[in-house]
Order: sequence, then structure tokens, then C-alpha cells
Amino acid sequence: MLNRAMAVLVGALVGVTAAMAVPAAWASAKVEAAVRAETAEEAVRLATEEVLNLIEQGKTYADAEPERFYKEVESLLRPMIDFPRFARNVMGPYYKVATPEQRERFAESFKWSLVRTYALALTEFSDGEVNVLPPRRPSSNPDKANVTQEIMFEGKAYMVVYRMRRDAAAWNVSNLIVEGVNIGLNYKSQFAAAMKDPQYAGDMDAVIDAWSEVIESEDEESADDAEQADEMPAAVDEPGDDQASSTPA
Repeated sequence: MLNRAMAVLVGALVGVTAAMAVPAAWASAKVEAAVRAETAEEAVRLATEEVLNLIEQGKTYADAEPERFYKEVESLLRPMIDFPRFARNVMGPYYKVATPEQRERFAESFKWSLVRTYALALTEFSDGEVNVLPPRRPSSNPDKANVTQEIMFEGKAYMVVYRMRRDAAAWNVSNLIVEGVNIGLNYKSQFAAAMKDPQYAGDMDAVIDAWSEVIESEDEESADDAEQADEMPAAVDEPGDDQASSTPA
């Protein structure tokens, strides 16, 4: 479930719906404009449009030129996602004992593992419908917001919450909640587990070098779990379940 939900999430985040080809430099300029939108909701909406544009364009070359597609995805994600902050949170307590060089290497490794793992999945997102929902209540902090997005894909509705921060007049994503799964905490638990894994013997450099393999292993397990869940009979919802909210504060 997490694997598919993340693929849909990234598809919605980076930009792809118009069938016309959009030059990368121009697309990046529009994302730069999105992050400086007046509200977090508007920032997500504008950035989503560009991601969908990239998906449509990428279908024509992604299979033949995957590295080019990875770079296009990264160029759109870069202004919108605070990768250094995201990576720092993923490292958790290990960030304090990491050297500056290790912190920088992990931030870069984390960024590219995210891009490479899910970029090609973007091309599957062709007929989805994406809507940014209005906030339930005003944020108590004008520079922080949780933006909820509903994504209809293959007849299913996915709920994505973008935890947004505004620094220096620019909005960026500091965390993601996909179908109730906190992506930042999920990756944080994976990093901690890898540091305790006898395979790496607590060697942070080894964990950083192998981060892509750690993520791929988790994705395979998630895919297996999803297949097993699909084979199980659907659970009956208890009264009032639809009123529960997993949106973070």
C-alpha cells in the first residue's frame, strides 16, 4: 500500500497533466512561483500542475532516457521539498553524531533515492484527478500549514497531507502523510533499523552508501504486504470511523 501510495503522491507532487511539452527551465520557474504563493494550498495546487505536466512529457522519453527523467523530476522537487531538513529528521538522533560530511552525503543520497525509486512510477499516473481540499480551520501559525490533497487514481481515493513551512517567504514541504502513513517517521525507523542491523555494524558510512538498497528492500516488503492484504476479505468499518482524522497537528 505504501509503495503505490507513494508513487501516486510523487506523481501528484512533481507535475504532469497537460499533454503539451513544457521546457524544464520554464517549468522550474513556475514551481519557483508556486513556492512563493500567498497560501500553502495555492502553492501545492500550482506545483501539482507542473508535476502533472512533467509526467505527460516524460512518457515520451522516460524509458529510453531514465537519467534525463530523474533530473527533470529532481529539478521540480528541489524548490518544493526541503531535502536537508527532511534528511535531518530521518537521521533522528544519529544526526547529532554524524559529521558534516556524513550529513551532506546522506541528504544527497536521500534525495536521489527518493527521486530514482519513484520517478518512473510517475508515468503510470495519467488519468488521475487531484483536488486540494480547503483547510478545516485557519492555521495558528501563518508560516505553517497542513494541506490535504485528495487523489483519485484507478477508482480509488488517496489522501495526502503536505506538512508545509514557509521560510524566507517561500513554502516548502517538510513532511508527508500518505494514507495515514507518516513518510518522515517511516524513513526514520528504516534508518534506525539499518544502523542496528548487524549487516552494517553501526557503520554510518555503510548505511548511507546502502540507503537506496534499504529503501528498495522496504518497498518490496510493502508490495508483498499489499498483495497479501488484497487477498484478505475487506474489514467492516465501525460506526464513526469516517469521522476519525489522521491529519497531524
